[in-house]
Amino acid sequence: MEPPVEQRKHRRHPVNFQGVYSSGSVQVREAVVLDLSMGGCRVASTSPMLPDRAIQIRPRQTSPIYVPSAIVRWTSGYAFGVQFQELPERESKALTDLLRSLPLSGEDNT
Repeated sequence: MEPPVEQRKHRRHPVNFQGVYSSGSVQVREAVVLDLSMGGCRVASTSPMLPDRAIQIRPRQTSPIYVPSAIVRWTSGYAFGVQFQELPERESKALTDLLRSLPLSGEDNT
């Protein structure tokens, strides 16, 4: 059996940022942003999430990066992966600068 083919467009960086997320029907919930890339992130929460839900993400750090539009692409228990849909220029630059300062995950995600 062949291993699954990695389909990510952006390299992931391991992080551990406290944050919050919300959507139209979900109140603000506490979360931890784990893997982070230019295209999305992995989030752990105390509440399960459904795929294809639109959310907003705001990590809590000294220079927060606000993601006004993201879509939940997969879920696994209380963790879920999101794809960023919209990233304003200011946040995109801040995210680029932050990612340049972080180590890559151990996986090859090119």
